Amino acid sequence: MNISSGEKLTRFIRFSNQFSQVKGEVRYRAIIPPKNSENLSVFQISLPTELSDSEVWKIGFDHVQRGGIPIKARAELFVRDVTACNLKVILDEPPPRHANITPFPADNRARQSIARKLASVSKLVVLPENT
Repeated sequence: MNISSGEKLTRFIRFSNQFSQVKGEVRYRAIIPPKNSENLSVFQISLPTELSDSEVWKIGFDHVQRGGIPIKARAELFVRDVTACNLKVILDEPPPRHANITPFPADNRARQSIARKLASVSKLVVLPENT
């Protein structure tokens, strides 16, 4: 199944040094894959149906947090922004709606450059306090 360029993705953020709530920005560290991996884990949130904000957070709680480090925020971006960086979004279910942004280059400078571009076009969504 192909993922549309207009599809919205989210990357869950668990560390405060990966975003600035004051500036309303996602930092590149939130958009860089783990060392020794060319894949960045994301979730589809707009197709085939648009998820509500609470449904998106539930995905994070169920599949990302799972008793570990709490989720603090998320970065939302579009598939078209990913493909503009010569990367692909590949479905990787289960869990439902999971995908990977791939292939990030092995070179650290190139990875950071791509992550900075993606972070700059990402929308920061901070976890509401009552959640």
